[in-house]
Amino acid sequence: METAQHKESTGTSDWHEYVGRTIRTDGLLLSLCTDGKAAVSVNMQKVSFRKGDLLVLTSDVYFSVSEVSECFSTRYASLSEENIETAYYMITSAYVWDYLHYHPILRLSQSQRKLVIGWMDQMKWILANIFGFNRTVLINNNVYHLFIAIDTELSYADGEATPKRKDRAWEITSQFWSLLTKHSLRERSVKFYADALCITPDYLYKACRRAYGESPKALIDKQLTVEIKTYLTNTQLSVADIADSLRFEDASYLCRFFRRMTGYSPIEFRNGIEKKQG
Repeated sequence: METAQHKESTGTSDWHEYVGRTIRTDGLLLSLCTDGKAAVSVNMQKVSFRKGDLLVLTSDVYFSVSEVSECFSTRYASLSEENIETAYYMITSAYVWDYLHYHPILRLSQSQRKLVIGWMDQMKWILANIFGFNRTVLINNNVYHLFIAIDTELSYADGEATPKRKDRAWEITSQFWSLLTKHSLRERSVKFYADALCITPDYLYKACRRAYGESPKALIDKQLTVEIKTYLTNTQLSVADIADSLRFEDASYLCRFFRRMTGYSPIEFRNGIEKKQG
């Protein structure tokens, strides 16, 4: 689940291998926590994900895992963008999109959890037994029905966090996250992202400060740190090769950057991961 999802799949995961990494999707990832808890970051805001919670992750949300309990487990369904675009088009409620951007983790009641489990069972059956055009139709229908149910439940809820108003700043930060997840391996200039959004760097700064309380440069650096951790965890590339892949001037510059962001050298971080896995 680390890289963008391109094929439909269902299954279970303990997320242990994703600690310190970003979970991404080009389409839709739904994950129901079935045991334990995890410390995660949603658009750089730290929150908890615990048993009975449902994660509804779309491509405009930055989601990373900081820590998971030993017994943590989830049941998930990963769906590609091409097979859910009709469902997205049919969902006209702006409220549900606003809410899920800022609050992609839903705290479910016992009855709601049973309904989600039933939905997961249906999706598992569809992916295992239906192919071709009918598969796309059934996936879209299932996703549409789920989002309509979420929208309905949100409208009935009392005392829940109120989503922020969808204004120009909201649109900018959502687009910024989408660009950042696509280009962070190569581009870390605030001007690059501001130009891509057709706004000034100053306007992007104000939008990010308003939405997240941090500058776009700080958010870019945090995303770059996640990318370095991913290389250190998932590959045997040397620090010099990682620096070259990520367009650092040299390995020493990468080491200074990584230590400033994490308090560790790249080698110390890699050795720590290897000890945990061993």
